[in-house]
Amino acid sequence: MAKSECLKIIVVAIGILLTFAGCATERHISPSLSESPRTGLDLKRPVLCAVFDGRASQEPKDAASTLQDDLRRIYGSSIEWNDYFMKTPHGRVAVRVRLVTLCATFGNRLVSTVAFANAVSSAQGNATGPWGTVVGDVSAQQSVLAGSLSGEGWWNGAAWIDVEVQDYRGDKPISFTLPIVAEHRESNMWGYRSGDKAARTAWQRSSVQLTRAMDSILRTVRDQE
Repeated sequence: MAKSECLKIIVVAIGILLTFAGCATERHISPSLSESPRTGLDLKRPVLCAVFDGRASQEPKDAASTLQDDLRRIYGSSIEWNDYFMKTPHGRVAVRVRLVTLCATFGNRLVSTVAFANAVSSAQGNATGPWGTVVGDVSAQQSVLAGSLSGEGWWNGAAWIDVEVQDYRGDKPISFTLPIVAEHRESNMWGYRSGDKAARTAWQRSSVQLTRAMDSILRTVRDQE
């Protein structure tokens, strides 16, 4: 066999190995926010807030602290930070932000459309009064792929964040969890770079909805003071 032919075979074999290695690898992204600090959302009594990383694979390790730092920068004194598992006191509003999914994988979708639909339905059923408008506005902007689409042959990026709201100001406590979810698919044309783009785009889409939700929550509290 000619030397040039052997070289071609080696190059092809390396390419195949790299492709399969990329297929088996998750790609992760840091959940940073680029929004400007908000004005006009000053509250007499700030909303209690906490961020928790509930992912099975916590990469990057500082995801929760990164997100919390950016939320602190954007919302300032409108938020009072506390422990995620602290019980909400009577007369206060608490928001718990939980990272559920934040990455891209090759060949498998990370979001169950059935689970997402059930989560939205639960939020709509429990968010009474003006909170129903908050849930409706945010839910209408989600970027979830059709349930019939397969993830095979694609990098599937997904970002799922649960925003739990507890309003203990009235006689009857209100509690609901608003799912914020976005997906994005990329072909494997550029390998890891395609995976990074899928994860990054999914996060960018969901981050817009996260700040939209936080804006709506704080406005709702402000307007009721």
